[in-house]
Amino acid sequence: MLGIMDEVAAERGRQDRKWGEQNHSPYKWLVIEMEELGEAARHAYEGDFDDYREELIQVAAVAVAAVESYDRQGRERLSRTMDRDYR
Repeated sequence: MLGIMDEVAAERGRQDRKWGEQNHSPYKWLVIEMEELGEAARHAYEGDFDDYREELIQVAAVAVAAVESYDRQGRERLSRTMDRDYR
């Protein structure tokens, strides 16, 4: 199991190098997560299981990024932002 978590951590590093620190709303994180999950589903459907596995690592890494963003922003700030921007 540790090997998989190392892969997720490496993917998080790659994402940070590519995009920088990301602090999206929960809605935006869910859109990003669903896009990655959709890619995994497509690879599974097509029988491309190596790419399927790679996408699952990205799904896990995006989930970690969303939690990191949540922890940085804090619940109260997110609530105010979402009330203002999305409701």
